[in-house]
Amino acid sequence: MTAASGDCRVFESYPKYGKQGESMVFDLSPDGIDSIPVLGRAHYTHAGGGTTPHVHPGMVEILLCQRGANLEFEHCGETIPFSSGDVFISQPGEPHFLKRYPKSLSTIWIWFLLPERGKTVLGLSPGETAWLVDRLRAMPVRLHAGRDVDSAFRRLWGLHETAPRGSVKRRVVLREAALRLLVELIEAAEDRPAASPGARCSPLPAILSEMRRNCTRDYAIGDLARRAGMSVSNLTEAFKKITGLPPHQFLVSCRMERAKKELAGTRRSIAAIANALGIASAQHFSVQFRRENGLTPLEWRKAHAGAAK
Repeated sequence: MTAASGDCRVFESYPKYGKQGESMVFDLSPDGIDSIPVLGRAHYTHAGGGTTPHVHPGMVEILLCQRGANLEFEHCGETIPFSSGDVFISQPGEPHFLKRYPKSLSTIWIWFLLPERGKTVLGLSPGETAWLVDRLRAMPVRLHAGRDVDSAFRRLWGLHETAPRGSVKRRVVLREAALRLLVELIEAAEDRPAASPGARCSPLPAILSEMRRNCTRDYAIGDLARRAGMSVSNLTEAFKKITGLPPHQFLVSCRMERAKKELAGTRRSIAAIANALGIASAQHFSVQFRRENGLTPLEWRKAHAGAAK
């Protein structure tokens, strides 16, 4: 996981397969289900601390509490109470974490990977895929799902454990079970009232925090738009509204802020600082720095020598 925020650390969470403590996590991609890179289950025999605040880039997490009481998820700064039969849904970029693991807590979950534009999932047509994704993106944070969703989760897990590996039958039955689970969840959200659903939050603050902390990385605008669940044009407008800058220029600004600290607090050469920031050349760096700050890097260093990092 990589750090993605400032004062309150938020991490990008990616799959870790196999046995992790008291949980088991599997990838359904080898079975032809690329849209579900995570199927996990956990049973906690001892009470313990919760998870680290995190986000799942490009993925919707859907977690069912099969057994447990007096649970609390922190979601976008709001505490969401949780108990047996409740489903917790987090969208890409929404910071969340479980505050603690009570003894005998049992959970089962999937991560649904949002498809790229024009791609389909689970053997559906483009129109059917769009319908499925739209419904999943519109789900509440918390949902009391009932027996049908629990049964669908159990069926998917059971078939993963028992269907003959490498067989056509395994691919077909797992795909059908995954689709059935998603449809059961959508129907539960449409047919039953949400229980204290919580508020959806914008993924942009987490994305902005990540870019500030990891400004040496390159960020393709298409990837940022997918993570935010927006079109490229809407993402650009949202960036301008929040920061006053489009995404690429915001990244340049973050790099220049990092450069100021390096120039004032270290003796590293201009070329070394440019290279560390992922900028092609010292000359390009100097041009960008002067455009942002009105001074060349050397002039800034002379004016601020000895300042703390």
